[in-house]
Amino acid sequence: MNSPRFSICTTNYNCAHALKQHLDSIYSQLDEKEFEYIVVDSKSTDSSMDVLNKYASSHENMTVLQKKCVRGIGRQMALKRSTGKYILQVDCDTVYFPIWRTFIYKCLELYPDLAVQAIFSGVYPRKIMDEVGGWRNFQWGDDLDLWMRVWKTGKMRWYPVAVGENVKEEGAESYMDALSKRYSGKMEKSFRMLRTEIDRWKLRKEREMDLPKIFKENSVDFDLGEEQVWVHKSPKENILIWVRGVLRKERMILQK
Repeated sequence: MNSPRFSICTTNYNCAHALKQHLDSIYSQLDEKEFEYIVVDSKSTDSSMDVLNKYASSHENMTVLQKKCVRGIGRQMALKRSTGKYILQVDCDTVYFPIWRTFIYKCLELYPDLAVQAIFSGVYPRKIMDEVGGWRNFQWGDDLDLWMRVWKTGKMRWYPVAVGENVKEEGAESYMDALSKRYSGKMEKSFRMLRTEIDRWKLRKEREMDLPKIFKENSVDFDLGEEQVWVHKSPKENILIWVRGVLRKERMILQK
């Protein structure tokens, strides 16, 4: 059997609220013969596995794995199981617009040997992923960690246009994802927040770089939508400021 052109490598944890819409948005845009979809579920406690297994039962190109792990490790597991020439990065709590397919094929047409990241999805040649070692052990910032390692090779480009819509409740976005209803109880929320903050601290040098300038100097334009402000330059952070931030977020969790 020939390898698919694309390998979608992603992870899931308690995203049942968006999974069906997410999968429909993927499968409605790509021919099943041209891609494989590999998802690692991190032992979800909602109905995620029911949704995933039901979808996989009628789509032969879909593989569902289960392992309790952080997002970067899960994506790397999916990557190792994949065979496609190009890796597509997607998120299970994101529903993709019709321009997503156009974005993918524009990348292949104009930049077949480069990695291109739009807001909420990216296209990565396998040889680049192999060169930098793929995703690493991060729950938060696994994307930033990958981007900056690829950028150092001169093969990273950004497209500041959203190719999908992230489905999360208000106030539970980005690094405050720990407040999401997806996590049950204050203990799980606290653990999630602490892991996120540890990753943010580990990536502080990358966050303190002039990311807006780097993104702009390495941007591409496919004329698919309105460009958005994507990143901001973070101020330098010492350990005392970091600890204060962790305690402040913990108080927010306990007050919920």
